[in-house]
Amino acid sequence: MIIIGHEAIESIAFRKIESIENIANSNANEIVWFQSNINNTYNIAKHCVANNVAYGIVVHSLNEVVIFANLMAKFIIIKEKNLVENAQKIANEYFFDSKILYVINDEGSIENMAMLGIDGVIFNDILK
Repeated sequence: MIIIGHEAIESIAFRKIESIENIANSNANEIVWFQSNINNTYNIAKHCVANNVAYGIVVHSLNEVVIFANLMAKFIIIKEKNLVENAQKIANEYFFDSKILYVINDEGSIENMAMLGIDGVIFNDILK
């Protein structure tokens, strides 16, 4: 299980972006991330793929999970518990390369997500 943002575990940095131009401000060792509901989302994802930029995307539906898995997102980030469970089932069925991450606020949620077989968790503070 992947755990991103826990104080005891060194993790990769995440940088929020809202446009293709913002990617230039990121470092090579950072994961850029963005919301699925901003303008030009698909263009940003395609740009990341074309330029070998690892990215994460916060999604809000199973349709978006499948689309962004096909757009080679490194991380598919989900805040809704019922959505994350179904997303993980689909990811397992189709052997997605993308990892499903559930957003948590404290370590009390880690065990529950592990029991559900979710790929990983990311602390909400990382996504600020």
